[in-house]
Amino acid sequence: MGKASRKKRPIKAKARKGSLGFTVVVVLIVVMGIAGIALSRGGDGDAADEAGVKIGDHWHAAVGVNLCGTWQANTPPYEAATGVHSHGDGFMHLHPFSSAGAGKNAKVGLFFSQADEKVAGNELKIGEERYKEGDVCENLDKKPGRVRWSVNGEERTGNPGDYVPNDRDVVAIAFLPDGVDIGTPPTASSGSNPSDIG
Repeated sequence: MGKASRKKRPIKAKARKGSLGFTVVVVLIVVMGIAGIALSRGGDGDAADEAGVKIGDHWHAAVGVNLCGTWQANTPPYEAATGVHSHGDGFMHLHPFSSAGAGKNAKVGLFFSQADEKVAGNELKIGEERYKEGDVCENLDKKPGRVRWSVNGEERTGNPGDYVPNDRDVVAIAFLPDGVDIGTPPTASSGSNPSDIG
């Protein structure tokens, strides 16, 4: 009985030691793989390293707001430290100076909030006009409306304020009843170019 116990102990000790070594090797491989991916992306993981506009880029997206069938005036001109700004020409100008206006941070919501306006999934505040989900469009048979939006003519779901536009996108934001066409922002339908492109 004593001999059998002695034989079992060394086998168990070797199995544990081998398992621990294997686990350490696997963990090292995973850590090195993650580090390699991070280095190959060349960054510290901030918004400037992700998809979307990058610091130094010069992008534009046509943006318009349709409230109950009426296109609103263009967002007035303003500058912002983020580099996301308006020239009052119906375009969202994306010239980020820092990560605050680059990558995933260059949202449609940022463009409007910097102008003291609001674009959300259930509410729009443009100038003095404010519409919340369920409010009626008096001029559209008093039907209740909701926030709807499209990109390049394709209707989307979710919060339009979270959308990060690509260069030359056409973003239409609307408060309309279901079944009413969102339409195309006047800037895009007229073929206008951003004011800072000669």
